[in-house]
Amino acid sequence: MSSVWETLGRALSPVEERPRVAAGLESACYRTRSGAEYVVVHNPARRTYARLDPREFDLLPLMDGQHSVKELVIAYYQRCGVLAMARVAGLVRLLRQQRFLVEGSLDVYSALAARLRRDCSQRQPLGLAKTSAAFDRFLGDAYLAWGHLFFHPAWLAIGVALGVLGAALVLLELERGRYTLYEIGGSTLLTVVLLLILALAALAVHELGHGLAVKHAGRRVHEAGVRLYFGLPAAFVDTTDIWMAPPRHRLLTAFAGPWTGLVLGGLCAIGASLVATSPLGAFLFTAAFVFLVDNLFNFNPLLELDGYYMLIDVLDRPLLRAQSLAFVRGPLWSRLWRRERVSSEERLFAGFGLGAILYGVAAVLLAIHAWQALLVPLVATSLQSGEPIRQIGGVVILAAVGASLLLAGAALVQNVLGPAGDWLARLSGRAAEHRHREALAALRAVPLWSEVPAARLLEIARAMRAEDVPPGEEVVRQGEQGDRFYLISYGAFEVQVDRKPQVRLGRGDYFGELALLHRAPRRATVIAMEPGRVFVLEQAAFDTLLASDLAVRARLEQAFVYREQVADTALFRDLSPAEIDLLLSRFVPLTVAAGEVIIRQGESGERFYVVRSGRVEVERDGQVLAQLGPGEAFGEIALLLDLPRTATVTAIEPATLLALDAYDFRDLLASYLGRAGELERLSHLRLLSHKRLDEVM
Repeated sequence: MSSVWETLGRALSPVEERPRVAAGLESACYRTRSGAEYVVVHNPARRTYARLDPREFDLLPLMDGQHSVKELVIAYYQRCGVLAMARVAGLVRLLRQQRFLVEGSLDVYSALAARLRRDCSQRQPLGLAKTSAAFDRFLGDAYLAWGHLFFHPAWLAIGVALGVLGAALVLLELERGRYTLYEIGGSTLLTVVLLLILALAALAVHELGHGLAVKHAGRRVHEAGVRLYFGLPAAFVDTTDIWMAPPRHRLLTAFAGPWTGLVLGGLCAIGASLVATSPLGAFLFTAAFVFLVDNLFNFNPLLELDGYYMLIDVLDRPLLRAQSLAFVRGPLWSRLWRRERVSSEERLFAGFGLGAILYGVAAVLLAIHAWQALLVPLVATSLQSGEPIRQIGGVVILAAVGASLLLAGAALVQNVLGPAGDWLARLSGRAAEHRHREALAALRAVPLWSEVPAARLLEIARAMRAEDVPPGEEVVRQGEQGDRFYLISYGAFEVQVDRKPQVRLGRGDYFGELALLHRAPRRATVIAMEPGRVFVLEQAAFDTLLASDLAVRARLEQAFVYREQVADTALFRDLSPAEIDLLLSRFVPLTVAAGEVIIRQGESGERFYVVRSGRVEVERDGQVLAQLGPGEAFGEIALLLDLPRTATVTAIEPATLLALDAYDFRDLLASYLGRAGELERLSHLRLLSHKRLDEVM
């Protein structure tokens, strides 16, 4: 019989929490181009969104305030066949952080984080105006009155044609030299003001296009108005609600912003050609230049603007830029040198990566040409005019250009000196010792290595080297020969099999351990989702260190093979290595003989069993219900309730089992909930990796 303190302890345990989702949630289910389903969930009351796996979404109806977290884990297991404690714990924390749950208890750390975010937001650029319902109604009325016309395919094509024609006319006028930037009353200072006004107008029209596209999709614009950026007012429209619309509407929303600028820019360029050399023509030329440059840059898929987001939505490759640049930096040249076959995907990465690099060079050359053709004459005439106001305007332009060059130079120096400084730091003895201690601590946290003698483990840690991994880089590739073991120091990594995402890895996870035993083809690809660092141990170093310690090597080999066999069972699929290790640390291996009764109907029990080998028979009231084999499990109700067994399970043949006690189950789940911040961060990357800016700028 439980004591009062035991009952109180269970009541206060996080695994007994009974989450309840808020009322009135919206959801929409879509498929990626690769066929993977996902669900976008929206809480209109809080204006928050989350992207969930369909299996996670199926748990939301159970979050009614009546089911505990441990019951959600068992429900997930019964539906999906996976004991995914980390996934469920991360889901609960993610929903709480995104304010989808009705809070029944105070989460002090989440409240503190929210307060800190509010304090930081108060230091962000101030808003001069911000509206929600009023502007949404205005956009809705504008769309119904005239805006819907522009979303006809014919009008969209006309807009693109105007943009192309306008760009050609502006380039033609630059070659003719008939126009410089329009000067108001001969004042360079007023010209600068005009350019700023035109740039802000281009941004406002751009944002209006995004807003109308949101209304075309039947969604809401939650916020819109004017904010201060770098001391200047700029329009903004919050298009987050478009995530509830089908993917084609998201593409159209990204397209509509720069499309509006192309239309106006093209019309201004045509007007400038028709009224050449007049003041009106000069003004129209300047307006066309600003509108077209601003929006053509937005269409450029090689920059992380609207064009790029359209491209990654079409290709369904959220990390296209990062993966392409990582491929061009390394694997491309080695493959070409060895004359290896380049796949279609690698050709895409090579083309995009080289295009981005060449565009960077072309952008510099174009900026130099624009400086010589437009700004040099303007600045020269202003400085030589002898008029103080015009001279001040020329100095302002020079200062703006100089500041931009200074910032670009500082960034370049940082990019060059930063890695060089890291490299020099790694050469120092103190840094190396710190790195060895960090690797040793990481190894000790992995159960596979915990039984290795301390002295031998220190030698292994010293043989490991740290590698910084940029986002998008493939650490290992499926099918390649493996000869290295990787231990994650920090960062987020995704495991893919046949290019389909399987599981996310984070700090403390590892992969490639079987490569230390024998060179075999990699069974999966591992890609960095954000900047990270891994510790690497090569097979040659491993063999050298353990050549004289066969007992330790044998134990490690046995542990590696055992963990791999367990990981291949259905119960543990979709789990990271660290999760599997944590589970295995609590599972008790058992061996039963043929005919031995494992659990008996009517008796009490607190154990959950997984069949590793052999077969067992499930029987109720003398009637055989099922036979279970390797990878299948039984007795999960014992993890939730102290009830009599509802069936008898008997070994048909000699079998090996893994048993988990109810206490260990609750303790494990509590530990996952305790570190749910990391789990939430890894889960949240699924939304961030596909999500463009909440507010399209």
